[in-house]
Amino acid sequence: MAGKCTKRSRGFTLIELMIVVAIIGVLASVAIPSFINYQLSSKRTEAYANLSALAKAQKSYFAEYNTFVPALSEPGFTLGSVAPTTTTRSKVPLETAFAAVGWVPDGDVFFDYDTATPGNSGSGTCTCVDACFTAAAYGDLDGDGSISALVFAHPDALGQYCESTMVGFAPPLNTAGSRMLDEVARIPMGIADDF
Repeated sequence: MAGKCTKRSRGFTLIELMIVVAIIGVLASVAIPSFINYQLSSKRTEAYANLSALAKAQKSYFAEYNTFVPALSEPGFTLGSVAPTTTTRSKVPLETAFAAVGWVPDGDVFFDYDTATPGNSGSGTCTCVDACFTAAAYGDLDGDGSISALVFAHPDALGQYCESTMVGFAPPLNTAGSRMLDEVARIPMGIADDF
C-alpha cells in the first residue's frame, strides 16, 4: 500500500478560538471599569484646579477691595436639572458670574461652581461675620444621580466659615477631626460619587 500523505491545514480549532475570546472577555471586564474610574477621577481634577484658582482670585480681590464676591451656581444648577454633567458645558456663564474677581476657567467645565459669603450664603448657613467665603464645585460626572462635590472654605479670623451656596456643604473633617479650611477638600458623603 502506498503511503498516504495527509495534508493537514494550518489554522485554529473552534475550541482554541473560544478560549481566546473568553480570555479577552475576562480582561475587558476588569479593564473597562478601571478605565472608566480613571477617566472620572481625571475629570474631577478640573474642580481641584478651578477651586484653587478661584480662591486665589477671591483673595486677590479681597486684598484690594476688602470684600469677597458671592456667586450663584453656574453654569447651571446640577442638582436641580435632570441632565447629568457627563459632558462639558460652556464656561461663558462662569465668566459672567465671576467677572468681578477676574476668574475664568481654562476651558469648558464639567462642574457647577458657586461662592458663598456672609451677605449671600443662599441655602447654606454662614457662621462667620466678615472676611470669609466658601467656593464649591459639584457635578454628576457619571450620570448615576449622585454628585461629586468639592469645597474651598476660607474662614474668618475666628475660624468660622460659610456652607456652599446652593447645596449647603460644609468643609469636611480631616483625620484629626478638625475642618479642612483653606484647601480644596472633597466631600465624602453618602450622596457623593464613589470614584
